[in-house]
Amino acid sequence: MSQINRQIKVEKFTTPEEGASCYQEKIESPGSEELLIRTQYAPINPADLNVIEGKYGKLPQLPAIIGNEGSGLVVDTGESCEGFAEGDHVFYVNRNDCWQDYVRVHPNQIIKVPHSLSPKLSAMLKVNPATAWLLLNQIEYKKPDSWVVQNASNSGVGIAVIEIAKLMGWKTINFVRRAGLKDQLMGYGADLVFSDDDIGKNEAIERIGKNHVGLAINAVGGDSALRIMSLLSEGGTHITYGAMAKRPLKVPNSFLIFKDFRIQGLWLSKWLNSTKPQLIETVYRKLADMMINEKLHQPIDSIFRPEEIKSAIKRSMETGRDGKVLLDFTS
Repeated sequence: MSQINRQIKVEKFTTPEEGASCYQEKIESPGSEELLIRTQYAPINPADLNVIEGKYGKLPQLPAIIGNEGSGLVVDTGESCEGFAEGDHVFYVNRNDCWQDYVRVHPNQIIKVPHSLSPKLSAMLKVNPATAWLLLNQIEYKKPDSWVVQNASNSGVGIAVIEIAKLMGWKTINFVRRAGLKDQLMGYGADLVFSDDDIGKNEAIERIGKNHVGLAINAVGGDSALRIMSLLSEGGTHITYGAMAKRPLKVPNSFLIFKDFRIQGLWLSKWLNSTKPQLIETVYRKLADMMINEKLHQPIDSIFRPEEIKSAIKRSMETGRDGKVLLDFTS
C-alpha cells in the first residue's frame, strides 16, 4: 500500500477554478471501529463547486478535504468492525471528504454494492439516482397516463428521472437548452423534448392538451421554473432541487389560489440524515440493480487524475458536456 494519500483541499472560499488544490499527506490506519477505504473514482458535482465558493447549505470548517460522492474498496478493517471484509466494493453515503485516496470511515458511512457494478458507476450512485428516485416518490397517487415535466433534463438527475419514471409508469415532458439533445434524451426513454423557452412551452401545452401533469421538477429557477409550472394540472406539485440559473422562483398568486399548487423543495442530505438506514440501503440496492441491468445510466464526459483538479473543475463548468467529470484515484 502506498504511504501517500492524495487529498483535494479547500483552504479558502473562492472561485471553483482557484479554490481546490491537491496535497499529499500520510495515511492513517483505521481505529477499532473504522474501515479504511481506497477510493477509486469520484465525480465533480455542482454541490462541490458550491462548497468551494462558500455558497452551499452546509459548509465545512476550513481547511477541509471536500467531495460529497465516490466509491472504492475496503483495504483494512478495525478489529471491532463486522459485516465488512477487505476487497468489499462500497460507496460513500455519509461523507463529504471523498476526494482523497484513502478515507477512514465508520461502517454506517458506506454501503456495499455488487462487484458487477463498475466502480465508475458506483461512484455516481449516491447523488443523482437517489435524488431522481426521491423526486418521483413525492406523490403517492397519480392518475393513469400521468405526466411529469422537468427542466435541465440532460443533467445526471434529469436522465435518471426519465429512466426511473418510465419504470414507474410516468410519462416525461423534458425541457433542454440545446436543441441537439433531443435524440439523446429520446434514446433514454423521454416521451417529449422541447426547448426551454416560451416557444417550447407553448409547443408542450399544445401537445399535452388536457392530459394530467401531476409533478414538475425544477433544477434551474427563474423563468424556466415558471415555464414548467405553467404545465401543471390543478393540485399539482412543483419541487425544486437545484438553482442553476441562480434566480429566485417567483410564483404567481393565481397558481396558488386557483390551481392549488404545492410548492416544495428537496435536499438529498436531509433525507440521508433523517431516514432509517434499512430504507436507505433498500433504495440504493434498487438503484444499483437498475444500473447493473442497464436500465439506469449516468453518462461520463471525461476523467482526470487528482493532480489535474483545476483542469477537471474547469471542464465540469463548461457547457456542452456529455455527462459527469470524474476524478480517477486509481492512477
